[in-house]
Amino acid sequence: MAKYKIVHDKNACIGCGACASTCPDFWSMEDGGKSKLDGAKKVGSNFELLLDDLSCNKDATEICPVNCIHIFDLKANKKII
Repeated sequence: MAKYKIVHDKNACIGCGACASTCPDFWSMEDGGKSKLDGAKKVGSNFELLLDDLSCNKDATEICPVNCIHIFDLKANKKII
């Protein structure tokens, strides 16, 4: 079972590219100018990715100027960022 869930609110994304430059293994930029969480599945209006290791996603979340990336600890059942 995954330890973390990354949630990307793409509607709130301004396409600054900070996440993609900070964490290119998980984030990229789409042709429409918004960031994309690679490998994520659409859940409602958001995109979600389950992970065992946060890797650079914590840095990508913290650098986002509009706070459209969120991290949840699934074991503790709480939002980290």
